[in-house]
Amino acid sequence: MTTRLDLGPTSLLWRYAGDMRIAFEGGTAGLMQTMHPAIGQGLIDHSNFFDDPVDRVFRSLPGILGAVYDGQCADDTGHQVRDFHRDIKGVLPDGQRYHALNPETYWWAHATFQVMVHRLAEHWDRHPLTDAEREQLYAEGREWYRRYGMSESVVPETLVDFRREYDRYCREVLQPNAASSYLIEFINRSAIPDMSASPDYPSHPLLRPLMDRLLPTLPVRTALAPPMRLVIFGGLPPVVRERFSIRWTRADEASYRAVRTAVKRGWPAMPASLKWHKAARKGWQRELGRVPRQVHP
Repeated sequence: MTTRLDLGPTSLLWRYAGDMRIAFEGGTAGLMQTMHPAIGQGLIDHSNFFDDPVDRVFRSLPGILGAVYDGQCADDTGHQVRDFHRDIKGVLPDGQRYHALNPETYWWAHATFQVMVHRLAEHWDRHPLTDAEREQLYAEGREWYRRYGMSESVVPETLVDFRREYDRYCREVLQPNAASSYLIEFINRSAIPDMSASPDYPSHPLLRPLMDRLLPTLPVRTALAPPMRLVIFGGLPPVVRERFSIRWTRADEASYRAVRTAVKRGWPAMPASLKWHKAARKGWQRELGRVPRQVHP
């Protein structure tokens, strides 16, 4: 019988998964999912992807994070997330059938979130992870996956195995498709969409009125397009940028690293209430009676 890990406030996954800096990695995770042929086709067949390609991320995130932060209800939340995908199935352009609950397909979606959390810890936070902490974070990510109630047969045992399998997917499994091509073109547009139109847009209640006024305006959406493009494409593995013909220059890399450094240095000054996604804030309040500003020694 598999020993279950505690994903409470002392876990590393709890410290990172609901940190609002996932905004700098979540777009990359979403794009990487779209590059999987079955996920890309599922988005085309079963969602409003071409009308609003970012809305599904906002709608999905509360449940995905709830599988970490919902305490005794976390397994139930994970099962609900899984069950949302039961009817997502169809036929790929080459005639092969697909299903969102195919273990390899479902694992890939989770793997992109696992990488999102690791990259947040490694590149956007001032606390340097030790090798032991990296292994711990991966083990806790496996526990996160268990909460979906899916087969674990495809889940790599160790972080080394995970990195090897993730790289294999990047090189062999991901393929340009109609959904990924559209999303890449969408990211390259001169203005971001009005994300405030989504009821699930993850902003703090105190900031929502300001966001509702600013985000619909074209000057703001135009100003936000270059940094959004930078962080989404910057988080991609180089082999993926190459395979999907995504232009990336040395100047882009330098700018991307500068953004990461600025966020890393400025984040400690952020008020505690603004540092966490709603799902995480609820978890902290339930477990500690407060939302912490600092979680590292």
